[in-house]
Amino acid sequence: MSRFFKPVGARLGDTIPFYWDGVFHVFYLKRVADDTHDRVETDWCHISTTNFVDFEDHGVAIRRGKPDDPDFSAATGSVVRVGDEFHAYYTGFRKWDGARQGRHQTVLRARSADLTTWHKDPGFALVSDDAHFNADEWRDPFVFFDTHRQSYRMLIAGQSLTGPALRRGVTVQAESHNAHDWTINAEPFWAPGIYSMHECPDLFRMGEWWYLVYSTLTDRTVTRYRMSRTLDGPWISPADDELDGLGLYAAKTISDGTRRYLVGWCTNNIAGQDGAGWLWGGNLTVHELVQQDNGRLSLHQPEISRTVQRSRAQGRVELEPTRVGAAHGFASHTIMQMPYAGLIDLTLRAEPGGKAFGVELRATKDRDHGYSVTFEPELRRIEVDRLNRFGADRPYDIRPYSGDTQVRLNIEFDGEIYVIYVNGELAITLRGYDRAGTELGVFAIEGEVTLSGAEMVVTQQHEEIQR
Repeated sequence: MSRFFKPVGARLGDTIPFYWDGVFHVFYLKRVADDTHDRVETDWCHISTTNFVDFEDHGVAIRRGKPDDPDFSAATGSVVRVGDEFHAYYTGFRKWDGARQGRHQTVLRARSADLTTWHKDPGFALVSDDAHFNADEWRDPFVFFDTHRQSYRMLIAGQSLTGPALRRGVTVQAESHNAHDWTINAEPFWAPGIYSMHECPDLFRMGEWWYLVYSTLTDRTVTRYRMSRTLDGPWISPADDELDGLGLYAAKTISDGTRRYLVGWCTNNIAGQDGAGWLWGGNLTVHELVQQDNGRLSLHQPEISRTVQRSRAQGRVELEPTRVGAAHGFASHTIMQMPYAGLIDLTLRAEPGGKAFGVELRATKDRDHGYSVTFEPELRRIEVDRLNRFGADRPYDIRPYSGDTQVRLNIEFDGEIYVIYVNGELAITLRGYDRAGTELGVFAIEGEVTLSGAEMVVTQQHEEIQR
């Protein structure tokens, strides 16, 4: 059982999720790496699941090519059903060209009859229209069938040739009536002039709305979305356009026809140290996407995985209601000791006028190690941080929320990974390497907070040592 799948001796990178015949297939970029070294080139690998808890590993799906091949690195794309077979459109990265300071990118294709055995299609290559788009920034094809136009359409993460360097990102569009001969439209599908790239584009319809999901490396390394009533736009931004925060990247979606899930990866840090630089790739992370009445998207803990985890619980503890307060200072109370992995449900209700309140995760008795999730109602923000951060060091993340003084939290944790769901609306993913402490605490700053409705479900009491 592993909610946050990670391949042995490697990091899980960009995901290519595809649902077929009752099974969620997650293709992903496998980078042979740990937190101290990288092999930049990737292969497409393949796992499958029916519950996002138990995974079957199918190994390599599309292997990267040789140093002189157009796919020296086999990178992100999409899978689509075409006739009686499956097509995987993927990005081929050539080896680094020092003279041009870039890696030429090509959209390539592989085919399969069963989603397990794939054969590259040497007769297919879609290169950039270099009169309009940068050939070294041409990747992550997303293919879908447009029922209105009765054609296949492809979205590509590209860059225009003009404008500020960090604002040239465009979502390119191409079209085909047979999924083989493609015409690139010189007019982008979406070109807001905001980001350097719109990586890993994904498109879906839910109710009366279309959603365009993409990830950005400039401004913030996060997954975002836009909304439109039609495929022709305009693509409008909700007030909070981020799906999760800095702890999740390159997320795409998958649906079984009833529910839709957001599938991405939890980031790693250099050398496995809190506060160190960001590394590409990590562990599989999955949220459930729910549409609100106004069309905006909420992130929930997936019920499909929660049910399985609770049914296999090693233990369950109901926590007593607790009141914590300090009118002019800080007060903290330890609720219980945290196991290696589990689920926590609780409600916090702060008295009006207080400055801040929240929970502490894996804290030491002296509160000099561990992590905090702090709600600041007046500022309408959540701050996620480590307890021993000092001075100018940045907090892990700061996210907006409604400013409610009552919040319902569903927290899922497994070793160094934590996912905090807030009021069934937003998710915050955190990787925290420091496990010196084990205490779960509740705190208040210049105010008072009450804990109620709290339960801990133990899914794994102790860490299993790999031999």
